[in-house]
Amino acid sequence: MGHTVHSLSIGFRRLDCSTGQYALFSLFYKKGVDGFYPSTPNIIEPKIVGQDTFAIIDIGGYFVPRLSDIQKQFKGQLVKIIEDTENGYQKYEDKLSNNSISVPILSVARSSLKIEEDFLVGHEIVVKSEIFLADYGTTLLGKKVLVIGYGKVGSSIAGNLRKRGAIVTVSDKRAIRLANALAHGYQITNDIYTELIDVDIVYIANGEKSIDTLQLKKLDLKHTLYSFSVTSADDTFKNSQMINKLPRYGHNGGYKILKTKSNRTIILANSGDAINFTYSISTLASYVQLTQAEMAVILQKDISGEENQGIVELNENDREKIAKEWLVEIFKFVKS
Repeated sequence: MGHTVHSLSIGFRRLDCSTGQYALFSLFYKKGVDGFYPSTPNIIEPKIVGQDTFAIIDIGGYFVPRLSDIQKQFKGQLVKIIEDTENGYQKYEDKLSNNSISVPILSVARSSLKIEEDFLVGHEIVVKSEIFLADYGTTLLGKKVLVIGYGKVGSSIAGNLRKRGAIVTVSDKRAIRLANALAHGYQITNDIYTELIDVDIVYIANGEKSIDTLQLKKLDLKHTLYSFSVTSADDTFKNSQMINKLPRYGHNGGYKILKTKSNRTIILANSGDAINFTYSISTLASYVQLTQAEMAVILQKDISGEENQGIVELNENDREKIAKEWLVEIFKFVKS
């Protein structure tokens, strides 16, 4: 897989930002070489790294399961890990609580610069799902929809669905988010499996293995259920190995079919993986460069003395500088 390297003016220098196949792969960055090297999830090739120091850019926490081995194998070479997603942030947070990470962890997942990207990710998920449904002869209009997870992406999904005439119910394990969804005018539920019996479509927006494949198979569905995910099937579904074994049908990522006890069909779009990585169009445009620029700055950041402070983030002053430079670069704003 090739990566085209673009540069974005940030701060006092120009740094390189990759715009490759964003977020399907975890990447590592080899210091002193322009661009990003793609890595099979959680695998680092010693022949590429050599004896150099390097940083991992993880997009989903995929290096976490093998992190102990990686730290031992590349002791003194691995200088930092940068996580891009909320799902990955939580995985590293859990790992840190076990005192099993010896290298600094930095993240842009909760950055103010990522708000725009997360909103547009939610929009893109709805756009791609709408295309998928049209391919198979249906639409969002008037459909009963369950959105699981009402964070930044989930709330964007819910809003975009409502604009398209869907009837939206929200579920989240956090009571404060349910209260938020209720205030925004949505129906809420804390009983996912009962709700799934009667809905047409489900969007699983929080990862966290929040849906059990075994429970899905036990559902007495009233009709066909379409399922759209925002992350990998392994992170979305408990007992995901059952999904991995199913045959794939269709095109543009395709779909898998899970049969329930009532012989109803659950259509898993993109085989249970993230729907926003299907089809060739993208609605993220240049907004993704805000986050990429922050990661580029973090790569250069001296974090001496911050190693034992949990997950480190860039300060708001630096983020403001990035946003100003982005506006000048992308929209030709005059510097104030």
